[in-house]
Amino acid sequence: MIPAAPVLTEPSETAHALARLALTVRLDDLPAAVVAQAKRILRDTVGVMLGGAALPEIRNLAAIAPGLAVGGASLFGTGTRAAAHMAALVNGTGGVSLELDEGNQFAVNHPGVHIIPALWALAEEEGASGAALLEALVAGYEIAVRVGAATKLRGPVHPFGTHTIIGTAVGAARLLGHDAALTARAIELAAGLPIASSQMAANSGASVRNLFTGFTNHNGLLVAKLARAGFCGEPGALETVFGQILGERFGIAVEARIDHFYLTRNYFKIYACSRWNHAPIEAARDLRAAHGLTPAMIDRVVVHTYDPATRLGGGRVANAYAAKHSIPFNVAARLMHGSNDVGVYSDAVVRDPAMVDLIARVTVREDPALTALLPGVRAARVEIRLRDGRVVSAQSDTPIGGFDNPLPEADLRAKFRRLAGFTLDEAAIDALEADLDRLESLARISPV
Repeated sequence: MIPAAPVLTEPSETAHALARLALTVRLDDLPAAVVAQAKRILRDTVGVMLGGAALPEIRNLAAIAPGLAVGGASLFGTGTRAAAHMAALVNGTGGVSLELDEGNQFAVNHPGVHIIPALWALAEEEGASGAALLEALVAGYEIAVRVGAATKLRGPVHPFGTHTIIGTAVGAARLLGHDAALTARAIELAAGLPIASSQMAANSGASVRNLFTGFTNHNGLLVAKLARAGFCGEPGALETVFGQILGERFGIAVEARIDHFYLTRNYFKIYACSRWNHAPIEAARDLRAAHGLTPAMIDRVVVHTYDPATRLGGGRVANAYAAKHSIPFNVAARLMHGSNDVGVYSDAVVRDPAMVDLIARVTVREDPALTALLPGVRAARVEIRLRDGRVVSAQSDTPIGGFDNPLPEADLRAKFRRLAGFTLDEAAIDALEADLDRLESLARISPV
């Protein structure tokens, strides 16, 4: 006897409202500035995926991916392909590994790298157009930020791998042509499949943290297909998972149409570390330049910043990857080396006795007044007591790369080309950049 079809649960009203909102996004109706910014985010994310593909662990992951799931989606920076969900895992993991991916402070997360690897792979698999990819990206990004802004994560939880999966599922549902009912079902399913991520993974230098992003892409892409296959989620999973399990609070009021676009208020990185380090880095940079500071002149350093940036306050730095998530390391690197580019995050620098000594002199404290400025302002103040008794201080309110202090277009393109150059030659970079510039006119993503 053939089993009867299952009785499906009904998604919550929140899931239905988010689905309806996602389906209001139409490329032809979007302001030109929104489309232009979506293309910048896409180009920046493609660049970090290509750059991250050069890392040994990403190359190894790419080598085994076709054997896990055969398919036609590109594994960035290699000549191989795999099934879309595997490509999403590989490219998503690679894209976050250099810590140069874009982010959005209103989500307290990095929507681009949690969404774009999955959408690119699915667009290749489905033969989707560039316009469809852009439309799915905008819809997924905007939903992801709204869910992130509504979530107050618990202290030990790392944002990566959590609520952004809702945006990944929404974007995938758009590419697959789901209606509002099926999109709501995908949203409810996605809310039940995030990673239970730990902040200490990043702080301790464990690269499992990069897999949080890879599996958000992998799971979010599959969720849209699983909804179509007949699976359903726990009604109210958004409120339960993000308001009680991973988070302390979840409260969202979903508008009927998108009148303000969060993707125009994102940030792009030029420092290869967590964004929570960027304001302290720039305050330290200004003090170094203004006073000609050398490590020998410094008695101790106090960094005043906001919660949750204080999570990066530990003085012990286990390895080069942990250094990207340590305010004491990043301030010390700026004061000693004058740089926070990719090259400074090496085990040699981490183990340098002079750096170890300087890091030990850096303390991180919360300033409630700076916490109160969130989410619009992410500031930090650095105070340095010199050995001659003087105290000097500087504050950074708007680190470079944010919507309130944007990187010039030329700098964004230079970043893209530099990172793409880790795995592509100049001719390939030229062709790729040209295709990304005219993305909305491409009939299919695959030739890119």
